[in-house]
Amino acid sequence: MDANDRRDNQRLLFAAEVLIAREDRGWRSAVLDLSGGGCALLRPAGFDLHLGAVVTIHFMAGKGPGPAVGARLARIGANDLGFEYHEPQAVPPRLPDVPPRQA
Repeated sequence: MDANDRRDNQRLLFAAEVLIAREDRGWRSAVLDLSGGGCALLRPAGFDLHLGAVVTIHFMAGKGPGPAVGARLARIGANDLGFEYHEPQAVPPRLPDVPPRQA
């Protein structure tokens, strides 16, 4: 493995739809693989951000809310993108546990 493809965490193949969001725009994509430290996504058409760009990745979770994860664009490939999370995440990322509401 060369330095350009170095990954610190074990990767898990995982199928999910995501939204890569910036303040003024967003791109739909799909997860290729992920780990506690980051993820690889399919490169959407028209994606024009630069290395180091900060985004929020929204993981779609069926009909309910999904987690939003802050990340930095760490790698740009011909067909994929690599993101490094700001904070370590569960695999797959999930919403924080919320205590049930009291009646």
